[in-house]
Amino acid sequence: MNFDLHRVMVTGAAGGLGRAVTLGLATHGVSTVCIDANYEGLEQTQAEAIRLGAACHSIVADLGSDASIGEAFAGLSADDLPLDGIVTCGGITNKTRVLDMTVDEWDRVMNINLRGTFLCVQHALRTMVQQRRGRIVTIASDTAKRGAGRLSTSAYGASKGGVVSLTRSLARELASHRGAIRVNCLCPGPIWTGMHDGMTPEEHATVENSVLMGRFAKPEEIAAGVLFLLSDEASFVYGETLMVDGGVVLD
Repeated sequence: MNFDLHRVMVTGAAGGLGRAVTLGLATHGVSTVCIDANYEGLEQTQAEAIRLGAACHSIVADLGSDASIGEAFAGLSADDLPLDGIVTCGGITNKTRVLDMTVDEWDRVMNINLRGTFLCVQHALRTMVQQRRGRIVTIASDTAKRGAGRLSTSAYGASKGGVVSLTRSLARELASHRGAIRVNCLCPGPIWTGMHDGMTPEEHATVENSVLMGRFAKPEEIAAGVLFLLSDEASFVYGETLMVDGGVVLD
């Protein structure tokens, strides 16, 4: 794949899919800016990206905080590190059923998964519009199409459904740029990451049985789809929702 990109922000880059995307870009020589609340994980991702020969900057930020996100982007501007790509991998899950869910918990899931995605994309777009070029890949979930209830519940499903709708709406808003700024969404199926640590054997089986391929994805398998959407080879893919789910939704 070929990449006409200089610097891509990856949120949630301390591990899992975010790290896999960062390292995938690094193998192609694309510089990255990694954001996460996990300082130790960010340091490891940054070190591995640099070892692969690509520049990588890390920023500790809370994706549930408007102020923290604003400070992160202000720092990029002050350091003259403009972005021409962003991948919004950052997010959290939850297992609280609807009758037990508090408003605070609902708001936390929405603030990180949906509002955080919106704010990061909004900040990145300010630079992309000025440059008249950019690549945006939002990360939703198969639950955006199938509904939650496997392990995660309604707050998570609603937040990821919102990401899909946000991406489609952005594609229409940005259409006047005629593809100079491309925006797409990727919906992964279950990924084996640290987010699933502590699962019981029954929970593990429940998730695997929902996937026709019968297993969790490796982060690198989902990252391959993200890299495609960022690449020059996806030059005519616009406003799309790409399912990389091992046969969960069959959409």
